[in-house]
Amino acid sequence: MSSLLLLNGSPRGTRSNSMKMLSRVGEGWVRGGGAEPEVLHLALERDRARAAEAFGAADTVVLGMPLYADSMPGLVMGFIETLAPFVGRGENPRLGFLVQSGFPEALHSRPLERYLAKFATRLGCEYAGTVVRPGGEVLQVMPDRANKKLWESLRSVGASLVVGAFDPVVLSRIAGKERLSPTMVRVMSLAEKAPVTEFYWNGLLKKNGAWDKRFDAPYASA
Repeated sequence: MSSLLLLNGSPRGTRSNSMKMLSRVGEGWVRGGGAEPEVLHLALERDRARAAEAFGAADTVVLGMPLYADSMPGLVMGFIETLAPFVGRGENPRLGFLVQSGFPEALHSRPLERYLAKFATRLGCEYAGTVVRPGGEVLQVMPDRANKKLWESLRSVGASLVVGAFDPVVLSRIAGKERLSPTMVRVMSLAEKAPVTEFYWNGLLKKNGAWDKRFDAPYASA
């Protein structure tokens, strides 16, 4: 029975949006006939220490991450650098990715998607595709029952991975809007100024001890 390694590259670890999505991919993998996946969180030191070894032993690997400043989190890049000994190895696992972001448009994640596809090829892995999902931050506040369609789509791509690559039709459905229309951009610009939106982000600033630094501009010219 084929083995799957799920690598969660979010600094939030077990409570991250990336993990919410990866877990559904894993459920689909099992539903498609694969073995129960191993899950490692790169934010945890003990998991990070084992990640490269587990990568080399798995049949298939899915590395999930949030989009940070149009790129990947530093801990994901750190993990990627540990894979240098696997370049060109003949028994590398099939490799897929999951990239989710708070942006409302899928196009923000496409440059990273292209990098990841090239990385898989250079490593010598069969590239299984990349799940791209915009608007991921809402998963922190929405109940799971409100995301049934998304969860089922993620299970579908997980099941398709057992016999091949991610299903491109389902990937397109998960990605949703590639680019918002000008009208929708104006609507969302107004929505971002609503009190409820500010309440959520202000809450995060306070929770992380950054409220008093919200107007800091460390790179501004003197």
